[in-house]
Amino acid sequence: MNYLILLIPILFSIHQILVRKGSSEAETISGIYVSLLASTLIFIPSVQHPTFDRNFVILMSIAGVLHFFIARICFYHAISRIGANLSAPLSATRVFFAALIGIFVGEYLTLKVVIMSLLIFTGILLISRPKGKADALGVTLGILTGFFSAISSYFVKFGNAIEYNPLFAIFLGFALSSILLTPIAIRRDLHNTKWYFAAGVVVGLAHLIRYVVLKEVPVTVVEPITSSYPLFTLLLSAVFLREGEIFTARSIAGTMLILAGIYVYYF
Repeated sequence: MNYLILLIPILFSIHQILVRKGSSEAETISGIYVSLLASTLIFIPSVQHPTFDRNFVILMSIAGVLHFFIARICFYHAISRIGANLSAPLSATRVFFAALIGIFVGEYLTLKVVIMSLLIFTGILLISRPKGKADALGVTLGILTGFFSAISSYFVKFGNAIEYNPLFAIFLGFALSSILLTPIAIRRDLHNTKWYFAAGVVVGLAHLIRYVVLKEVPVTVVEPITSSYPLFTLLLSAVFLREGEIFTARSIAGTMLILAGIYVYYF
């Protein structure tokens, strides 16, 4: 089971590399649509064990739209604008936003949250001003990815309180997101989207493995390991996307600070 946990951040990173490669060949919206369809296919078997509770369906549908539709649109556009190795750590700010939202719903502000916030914001500042052409919109989209993913997590939490059926919940999110994007994407050119299709399969497998290991391994173990994906993305992009990415001391230091903030929160 331990080796499966290590696959999660690696698969998330490979997903981002594939999206970056796809962005050079196809329109982003077309790519998002194809990736959503590919991810949906991974979870079709879950319909054998559905949950028809109305509140569960509503909560998990909202969670799916926030994460797989809105956050994915933000993330894929961020990758196409500023690259995978800058977008990955910015999207990892979901941990910070989740903690911040928790304060507003009655959880306490702790020293860990304060330290995490300082480290993450310093990291964002460094990433936002690298030596290169990383634009403000791309950085904003990367951060919004983390924000919408964090909100989604709370809806998942409420849905799990009704019934724990994560695989079907993920299927609902992917399927609904695909349906919502169909009217827009169906008029686009869906050719040359093979990299996006591969990305959808890879990230679907990553989500599947994540939920499998969470059955036996504590969240406090799985989440820190999962959150290490920006480091793998940085390494993989240096190997496979060297010419199309921004590699500077500031961007690398920013990535490390964001990761440090995440690990302070968990440990």
